[in-house]
Amino acid sequence: MSLPVVICIGSSGVVGDSLGPMVADLLKERYSIPAYVYGGLRAPVNGVNYTRYAAFLNERHRESLVIAVDACVGDKRDVGKIKYSSRGLKAGGALNKNLGAIGDIGILGVVAERSADNLNALMSVPFALVERMSFAIARKIAMLVDELRKTPARA
Repeated sequence: MSLPVVICIGSSGVVGDSLGPMVADLLKERYSIPAYVYGGLRAPVNGVNYTRYAAFLNERHRESLVIAVDACVGDKRDVGKIKYSSRGLKAGGALNKNLGAIGDIGILGVVAERSADNLNALMSVPFALVERMSFAIARKIAMLVDELRKTPARA
């Protein structure tokens, strides 16, 4: 079985959007998971390079399980929740940028309430919330990758 891929989307310049890059750094530095991890605070995957990464994954990791991580805005009651999808995710929705679908599994952290000015909402997110959510997501991904390693490959 090929190594899984984790692509963490976001920007280090906006607190609420830094969830993905923080998860990437935790996976690389704290967990050292046996997976390809793209994104991070120093080398983010964002709207500028997203399509290049999507094409790269399609070319180089066609047979790999791809886990995509991103921050999002949502209903007030969902702020702080982590949502999972078995269909990947569509990045860029909070800022009305349709960057297209990516991944086999999507992990979205709802970091702020949806508003008329989502950029301002993302800029106003408390760092402690993003930090707590990034630790939880990184831990879950590390556990998932560990389980995948233990599961025998199917013929």
